[in-house]
Amino acid sequence: MHHDTGHSFNRRVRLLIEVPNQPDETALVEELLTAQGWPVREATVEERASIAFPRTGRIVEVRLRGARRGARHAAVRRVEALASRAKVPLWVRQSVLLECPRERRTLYRARLRPPDQGTPAARWLLRFVRQADGSHDQRALSLAGPPDRARALSELAASQLGGRPFDSDREELTGPPDLPDGEVPSDPWLDSETPGGLWSLALMMVGVLLCMLVCLAVGGLIQALDTPWRWLGLVPVAGAAVAGAALIGATPPRLPWPLALLGSAVVGAVLVFGGHQLLAVTDETGGTIVLRAVIMPLFGLLALAVGYGVYRALVPSWFSRQANWLVPALLAPLLLLLPWFGRLLHTFYLTIGFGIPVESVPLTTYSMMYAALKPMAVAAGFALFFVGVAGWARHLHWGRIPGESSPTFLLWLSALQYIVTALLFGVLSAGSAWGDAVGAVREGRTPPGYYGLRGTLMCVEPKGPEIPVYNGPLVTDRPVVTFGASGERVWLWAPSRQGSGSDQGRAMSVRLEDVTLTRPAAAKDRDCRDGG
Repeated sequence: MHHDTGHSFNRRVRLLIEVPNQPDETALVEELLTAQGWPVREATVEERASIAFPRTGRIVEVRLRGARRGARHAAVRRVEALASRAKVPLWVRQSVLLECPRERRTLYRARLRPPDQGTPAARWLLRFVRQADGSHDQRALSLAGPPDRARALSELAASQLGGRPFDSDREELTGPPDLPDGEVPSDPWLDSETPGGLWSLALMMVGVLLCMLVCLAVGGLIQALDTPWRWLGLVPVAGAAVAGAALIGATPPRLPWPLALLGSAVVGAVLVFGGHQLLAVTDETGGTIVLRAVIMPLFGLLALAVGYGVYRALVPSWFSRQANWLVPALLAPLLLLLPWFGRLLHTFYLTIGFGIPVESVPLTTYSMMYAALKPMAVAAGFALFFVGVAGWARHLHWGRIPGESSPTFLLWLSALQYIVTALLFGVLSAGSAWGDAVGAVREGRTPPGYYGLRGTLMCVEPKGPEIPVYNGPLVTDRPVVTFGASGERVWLWAPSRQGSGSDQGRAMSVRLEDVTLTRPAAAKDRDCRDGG
């Protein structure tokens, strides 16, 4: 199988391999390795000093994508597995992970000088236009080593790159200030290769997670507490926003303080709203609040881990390279599948549950699409979890031969799992909603809605002594539930007094012109003889 790895890789492993010193064998080995997209060359005298006749050495550079940890071992396994499948005499003698050298760089930008003529409003407008159209960022210089403004100005003045020399009268140089004489530059901030940078990176991650948890907790408290003092919880949120703005403003590339503060405040507001919505669906009990406050951040971290794994699984891959036509091709049938699946769930709820034909109840397309979204989203979450696990496995070089494509049948298994999960969850949720509605009707309460279906308790009074009733007789002594009328008839459902199991109630159909429908006199009136 040909592996086009030249277009996307982030790890390079150089291997010294030994092969028989025969032209045919060396040519075969070079052909096999080159077909994988790995450069092959003859080893130099110094490199093959440990290899003696009758063998010779070749240098192959294996390019792969994934984490640093395990990359060298994965490259060796890929080469050895290739040699084992092709039955060629090839042995890996040495291997080393190649990494580019780390070098301190100082970035300077040449920008237009502030205007010194015209009214203040005109000067402000000109500065704003320069920021908007990119006039302020057309030239930059990256120097090796610590800041040295004099050397940067000298290099720009002597450069003719682009045919436009640096004009010190119109342009100015912006960048970090020069260090005082004798001062040693400090380690780069958030640099994981130095003790101080790694410590600052760890503290930054802990601080970011704490700020996120504070914002989520404040949102939950605003939802749970019913007192004006709950709004004092926004004070730590404001502190977290200021801390986030300071972090964003200090991390290269540095942003202006107002822009950094605005971005941090927007993120904090989104997290507060998320915490508010997470607790909005729970009962206002202390145990539930504490449980959700502890569990939901863990679920949030799990979602981030799964999302990162999905990214590693799909980018780069065949799906990411074909996304420009694959995503629109998948969205087109999805718009047709959503109403069909939603109508199927409404059929389970109405026809199988209550015995009412789904065609007899007015339903909008948006209601049917809304009913299908939740089970399909849950099924997608299950599918993405396994895709995320596969992405982490790919990133960490798990598996027998890392980097190769998964078997084709796994795609069909994933699609089958998605379909089964969506159908199962949709049917179970429809059955649970039907059970809640039956229990509410038995207690004389209005049943909860189900994605556009709104059941209403009504008392039925016939207009004549004998009226045609489908599946009669007509129940008039207790409230019945109706989901609306479509056409000339209305369907009613009455719970059985002693029904259990499958005998929960009975559906009836009458013409609208033959009955009078009125609401019960009381909110929980179970008798229509007096109130109807």
